[in-house]
Amino acid sequence: MATNDMTTGQLRILKAVATLLENPATKITVQRIAQEIHVTDGAIYRHYKSKDEIFEAIAAYMESNLLGPLNAVAKQTDSTPKRLEMVFEQHMAFLEGHPGLARLLLGGGSTEAAPMAERLKLLNAKVRAQLAQLLKFGEAQGALVAGVTPEQATEVLYGLLVGTAVSYSFGLPQLPAGQKWKIFAGSCLRVSS
Repeated sequence: MATNDMTTGQLRILKAVATLLENPATKITVQRIAQEIHVTDGAIYRHYKSKDEIFEAIAAYMESNLLGPLNAVAKQTDSTPKRLEMVFEQHMAFLEGHPGLARLLLGGGSTEAAPMAERLKLLNAKVRAQLAQLLKFGEAQGALVAGVTPEQATEVLYGLLVGTAVSYSFGLPQLPAGQKWKIFAGSCLRVSS
């Protein structure tokens, strides 16, 4: 479910859950979600039939925001370094804006989200596989530094994304996204952006 496919109420509910997920000790119930956005439980049920449906919508939202940029960049530029930079920036913005969802992406969050574990594992695998595909294409373009394989570059880039998710999830200090990108591009790409 893309953000533009959601009603204002649905989006408010998902944002409330994302905020509640920032604290793993918070038990997420429909009543707690309603309290977070100052509505009745009934108002929540007008948008979603159950808490499970809310978590399914969150998973779809995450997939749209994390896989969507990977699919969209091919239409915007042929340059692998530029594509990777655009994907990196979009992922950084998503993680910064959703620390609770970053925690969920890592398999953390609340016990209520446990049924989503396999879906989130698959989402992580898809993100990593698409990064690997972009980097293999980059190798064919001659965009990788000599001696760096697409697999190595994928490991470094995916590691940066996961490390950023960890930092946002736990409120840890970290380098600004631009500096992270420069480190990756400088060590793995022939043309740094």
